[in-house]
Amino acid sequence: MEARNIEDTDLIWEEFSGRIKAHLLRKLRRKDDADDLLQEIFIKIHKHIGHLRERAKLSSWIYRIVENTLNDYYRKNGLPETELDEGKEYAGNREQENTMDGITKCLGVFIDRLPEKYREPLVLSDVEGMKQKDIAEKMHLSYSGLKSRVQRGREMIREMFVECCRLSVKKDGTFNRDPEWMEDCTLCGPG
Repeated sequence: MEARNIEDTDLIWEEFSGRIKAHLLRKLRRKDDADDLLQEIFIKIHKHIGHLRERAKLSSWIYRIVENTLNDYYRKNGLPETELDEGKEYAGNREQENTMDGITKCLGVFIDRLPEKYREPLVLSDVEGMKQKDIAEKMHLSYSGLKSRVQRGREMIREMFVECCRLSVKKDGTFNRDPEWMEDCTLCGPG
């Protein structure tokens, strides 16, 4: 293990880990799976960084590792694979990432503030990825009752975002936010 590889991996982690994790969270339903794949991806990056010939292609090289790792995960779990665009770079949008980081922080606070009857079904469904029918059975609720609780929990979180963060979604799916949204956020506080 060369010292240069460790330095390179540290720099790559600083620059890319947030974007990679956000990408993994969009592709996977379970946070634990995203965390595991993020670790696996950085092990591959560290192991093979010495073979990268052109530093200018770093972003494309990382994107290929991310997509190949995701496809391995999908194959292993019997899911359809993603289509790899060889020319695509893993650049991301820094402002969008900062907004996502803030949203992730707020989301945890908001989930914690939900009444238990809404929090548990929502976490089991949307965070842990359990099927709603299984959750209903586990919680001794009717399926429609469970679906209502999950929907109400989601609505309560949406209301907290609107009240607290002055956040809206643009037509293209990206976030539109007030520039000082986290500085005076009433529920989550400054980043």
